[in-house]
Amino acid sequence: MMKFKPEMLQVYLVIGTANVDYRVDRLLAVVAAAVRLGVTAVQFREKDQSRLTFAEQVQLGRAVHRLTVAQQVPLFVDDNFQLAQAVGAEGLHLGQTDPWPALKQKQQANLMVGLSVHDFTELNQSRSLLPYIDYLGVGPVFATKTKSDAKAPIGASGLMDMVQQTDLPLVAIGGISERNVWKLKTIPIAGVAVISAITTRSKLATTIRTLKLQGGFHDQ
Repeated sequence: MMKFKPEMLQVYLVIGTANVDYRVDRLLAVVAAAVRLGVTAVQFREKDQSRLTFAEQVQLGRAVHRLTVAQQVPLFVDDNFQLAQAVGAEGLHLGQTDPWPALKQKQQANLMVGLSVHDFTELNQSRSLLPYIDYLGVGPVFATKTKSDAKAPIGASGLMDMVQQTDLPLVAIGGISERNVWKLKTIPIAGVAVISAITTRSKLATTIRTLKLQGGFHDQ
């Protein structure tokens, strides 16, 4: 069993078939290269416009898990406890609209659990859940086109404000790339979560190295 460590969040890849033109082969190739080149966590996000049946999601999730396990990288599944269990994932990530009634049972299933929050209102609404949460995903920090229902960006200053409201490790998400990640370098976050910054790039080694060096606070 893999235990949660904040270092796991340094460079957190979120990916599903919708992010790679619904090409399973492309998804597996991206994940294989990403974990080999330094990504520290992967979230399998197969929802929204997914064209896969549950059985196909399980098959693909298990293939992704084989790749992550080989590099000792934790795999999180987005908003699907049954899929996480079927795949053998190490963690589960929940959003504000995801079902939470069985959160205690999910924790008892030895899954690491992350929760998305956008602002103080959502954080305060989630206070009763925080004892069961390992980390928070905060954003969007910058404008993003990856999610059609994305909320207004909070910016680097908004991210800093959120850091000051909780002791949980935070991973920033939303519109983050190697071109703007430097704006987060002095904010004490655990890392950055990205989608297109990796799925649309050809020079992954350079991209991942930049995200890792600039995307989190490092004591000198």
